[in-house]
Formats: sequence, C-alpha cells, structure tokens
Amino acid sequence: MNRKGFTLIELLATIVIMALILIMVMPSITALRNNNEKKQYEYYGDSLVEAAKIFVNKEGEDITSLGTLNFIGCVDITYQELIDADLIEPFTEENIDCSNALIRYTKERKKESYSINLTCKDTKTNKVLYQSDDIPDSTCTVTAY
Repeated sequence: MNRKGFTLIELLATIVIMALILIMVMPSITALRNNNEKKQYEYYGDSLVEAAKIFVNKEGEDITSLGTLNFIGCVDITYQELIDADLIEPFTEENIDCSNALIRYTKERKKESYSINLTCKDTKTNKVLYQSDDIPDSTCTVTAY
C-alpha cells in the first residue's frame, strides 16, 4: 500500500528544526529592533538641530541680548522655543517625552557649531529610552567683538 503523507517522526523533526532556526534568529531580530528604536530618536535630534539652524537665521541680531551678529560665545535654544517658532512638531509617540531637549549654538569668529542634549523617557515607567549629552555642563555666555 502506498500512502502519501508524513509520519509523526517527520513532522516532529520539521518542528524541531524550525524551532532551532527561530532560536538562532531571535537575538538578531531583537537587536535590529532595538537599533531601529534608537535611530528614530537620533533622527529626531537631527531635525531639532536643523530647526535650530533655521531659528538662528530667523532671529538674526535678536538671538542674543547684545543686538549684534558680531559675537563670540554660545546661545542655548530650548525645545519650547523651537515649538513656539513653529519649526518643529512635538515628538508624537505615545507615552514618550523628549521635551527637555536643548540645542547649543556656539559661534567663534569664523566658525559655528551646534550641539544637542536630548533625553527621551517613557512617561509610564520613567525609564530613559535614549540619551545624547553633547553639551558640556558649562554655562553659556556671549561677548561682542
């Protein structure tokens, strides 16, 4: 008699092989997922820096209390200032707060740079999901030249 089908042993062997493949692949999938989660915060931080560049150009001489573009030093730009200027949208993922971001615009005679401190937390657990501390803890001052 010629029966077509699989025996119980063949089915069990197939299930065991599939389980082994899944066990080997899961750490890679988890690492890839975690890496992609951090990328979304990095990209958001990059968009904050780009918004700060527009903010600095828009504010011009009003960026400091000196009333001049000829200054040396740094200016801190807050997350709220960027939102108020309609340059960014708040981070919209549910239960995630990235609102403590700070962008520092540093200007020397012929050089400008931007640094960012960005911390994103889960509001339910208060766990830090992403942290970027590029700004040293020093105070920010400006001097006219």
